[in-house]
Amino acid sequence: MKIISILNYGCGNLLSIKRAIEEVGYSPKIISEKKEIEKAKFIILPGVGAFENAMSLLRYKNFIEPLKQFALIDKKPLLGICLGMQILLTKSFEMGEHKGLDFIPGIVTSLKKLSKKKEIKVPQINWNKIKFSKESESRILQKNIHNKNFYFIHSYMARLDNQKNLLGYCNYYDLSIPAIIRSENILGCQFHPEKSGKNGLILLKNVLENLK
Repeated sequence: MKIISILNYGCGNLLSIKRAIEEVGYSPKIISEKKEIEKAKFIILPGVGAFENAMSLLRYKNFIEPLKQFALIDKKPLLGICLGMQILLTKSFEMGEHKGLDFIPGIVTSLKKLSKKKEIKVPQINWNKIKFSKESESRILQKNIHNKNFYFIHSYMARLDNQKNLLGYCNYYDLSIPAIIRSENILGCQFHPEKSGKNGLILLKNVLENLK
């Protein structure tokens, strides 16, 4: 059985991801050491809270270089979820300016600052439909989950340098929010597949089977 590693760096919702991985037929393993990153075959990078705190924790645990080796050099599959997706980008403007992992070119910025709607509710705590972009790949984003609801909770969003990295988006007030982004073996979900019921499990299984 394929082992899926969940990186524990002090800033993630580990147990719900672990249960979701088990439910789709894979074996989850929570890892918290540099040597475990090196040995992993597939890593999920969770994340809740603030961008700066997440990056500080990765630096404190000396995980950044092993993650770069894993994803950029060894080209092993990496999935970032929610804040874990945002830290894949170049930098964030959440409460200042902070460097990210820079695995996918782009920035993270506030929903409220981008929206022209004064009435926008932030954070987005919402079930929202994901629409696939023209760049979507059918193996990961099957037609049976197109325009289906997934669970979002976030106050900041990605702005990609290159739209070829956009696989799926959702509409929220006047904003088109990147919901699924990808660069080769690296994929990010702004929503929580592990909290998105049947649709989330279908997508998670697609990713675990096909992200290479």
